[in-house]
Amino acid sequence: METSDEQNDVINAPLGPIAVKACAGSGKTATAIRRLIAIRQKMDKSRGRVVLLSFSNVAVNTFNKGYSQLASVLPDDANRKRVEVDTLDGFFTQHVLRPHAYRTMAASQAAYLVSGSEPFLSNFRYWREEGQHPLLIKDIKVGMQDGKIFFFTDTRNGVERLDGGKALDTVTRMGRIGAYTHELGRYWVYRTLVSQPAVLRALTTRYPQILVDESQDLGTLHQAILELLISAGAQVSLIGDVNQGIYSFAGANGTFLSTYTDRAGVTGYELTCNYRSLPPIINIANMLCGRDDKADRQPEDGGAYFVGYKNADLPKLFDSFKVHVDDLGMNHEDAVILSRGADRAAVLAGKTAPPGQGTIAMFTEASLLRDQQGRQQESFKLVCRAVVGLLNKPPNDLSSNLQGSPHEAWMISLRRLLWGFTRNAETGLPSSALIAKTEWHPKLLSNVKDLLSAIEKNFGLKAVDKLGNKLAKTKLQDIPLSGAMAAQDRGPGIRVETVHQVKGESIGAVLYVANKSHVEALLAGTGTEEGRIGYVAVTRARNLFWLAIPHACLKALRGELVAAGFQELPARK
Repeated sequence: METSDEQNDVINAPLGPIAVKACAGSGKTATAIRRLIAIRQKMDKSRGRVVLLSFSNVAVNTFNKGYSQLASVLPDDANRKRVEVDTLDGFFTQHVLRPHAYRTMAASQAAYLVSGSEPFLSNFRYWREEGQHPLLIKDIKVGMQDGKIFFFTDTRNGVERLDGGKALDTVTRMGRIGAYTHELGRYWVYRTLVSQPAVLRALTTRYPQILVDESQDLGTLHQAILELLISAGAQVSLIGDVNQGIYSFAGANGTFLSTYTDRAGVTGYELTCNYRSLPPIINIANMLCGRDDKADRQPEDGGAYFVGYKNADLPKLFDSFKVHVDDLGMNHEDAVILSRGADRAAVLAGKTAPPGQGTIAMFTEASLLRDQQGRQQESFKLVCRAVVGLLNKPPNDLSSNLQGSPHEAWMISLRRLLWGFTRNAETGLPSSALIAKTEWHPKLLSNVKDLLSAIEKNFGLKAVDKLGNKLAKTKLQDIPLSGAMAAQDRGPGIRVETVHQVKGESIGAVLYVANKSHVEALLAGTGTEEGRIGYVAVTRARNLFWLAIPHACLKALRGELVAAGFQELPARK
């Protein structure tokens, strides 16, 4: 791409901490990659590394692809290898959690990740007051306020603060066996850097320059960890858009980014040109967030519209949207239907739960993922979880190690055995084309028993008692297992996601199926989380945005929608 003056100012800024406040579609990814290269070049012969951190593997893959393309013309020297891209959690897991946290945790082995619902964790629960159900460890979350750590959980009524002493005792006891959840992993990273200053010094020496993408989504624990790095001498730069902060449930409110330039030595920059969307979409986005970002693209067919819907007529709505996409010459693969929540998205997509229950449901889902979608890695992870669940007193970290990269020879051999089981439809996970109840299940039962015998013989791990209860054929039907995918045929024929799932994407055509409160929040602007979610939905679209609102709300909301810049679509028969 040909970079603008604003982008060049960011790319060529002197070494030092900067804060880049970027509008949606501003070429933030390309700018960040070029800044990454420029920093490493400015570091000259320093042996230090520069790392770009983001929140998702999708973003990391995008950055790595872009960096590989741009770096291909650079000298193939050591400096080129001193540039890294990773997720925040992945970076701290690699450099702090796995190698060093066990000492702070008082564990006898390296720290390992758990989902938090494993049976062996039943002794690590937070006990509330008498008469209340205990909390599973996976439901304990950690925040930071005024420099102090606190524990909480999410409830229907909002955040519930937990008794600090009791929660800390539960977390500490689990830490002694080396286990951590995603949430508690950040807690142990912070604790490790505080209690082991040599680790903090080594990390900042190796990575003196750190860029954080999507920094409006930094939660309070991530912020606290970055503050430790800053205090130890690392130069941290932030890039993001406060109007796209939609993770307040994780403690992210955008303040870290919005106030970063108030610090001595931090220079602020802005990216105010939207290269993604058509002018009508950008005009609405500006109205919602109060900015005055400029459109790079010239007007063409497309724009932003609103339309009423009734739940019973949603299939007709989807068909009309596809016709509009076709009329604009776009592919259905470049379109998406969005909803606010995962449950609603599943309904819109026509998805159903995998057949069977318990362990059998894991195996059926694994079979369908492998055969119907070619998602071998996800299929393998389900097989790991299912098989480990059939073992009697397996090592606590066995499932997470098998799904990751085990180092012990016997675990590597077991992992290879489970991969063979996952891939082989004859001797392992049966084909989803078989009749679920009468063909697929008996074959699975036989193959699993052979697998468990091999595991006991080679690794000394025995199967649980009453194996048949774990592998019952309950809820399986006399139809091919692949028939469970037939529900997909009733779907809209276009990808369906939540707004959170497409954050960071650029999509040709977007249909956002909202309810009245979602629309009211969107029109009220980006001052609330719900309003920012609507803003993110609008700004994903390059050419076409449809806002679908309940038909009963049309009359009440029509005037505000038109005033915001939306056009009303005529009713289609």
